[in-house]
Amino acid sequence: MPIAGLYVVGWILRLYELVLLIRVVLSWLRLPPYHPVMRRVAPAIYAVTEPLLSPIRKWLAPYQRNSPFDFSVLILYFAIEIVRRLLPRLMFG
Repeated sequence: MPIAGLYVVGWILRLYELVLLIRVVLSWLRLPPYHPVMRRVAPAIYAVTEPLLSPIRKWLAPYQRNSPFDFSVLILYFAIEIVRRLLPRLMFG
């Protein structure tokens, strides 16, 4: 993969991290379901993030039975960050 492709992959990973951040903020705001943001933006954000968050939640379920916090977003964010930082080293030694 040329350097330009690596650059594009890095930007895609950064964009996904931003989408995760937006999801966290939306969960904190607790907007009503009829709010325009929840009707237009939230479904798209959830559709993009849920496929990667759902397996992490299933893996974490035995460990956070009574926890009110969802650590799946944090784990996914760190995993993306590790991949983003290691990708150039893996590609170019």
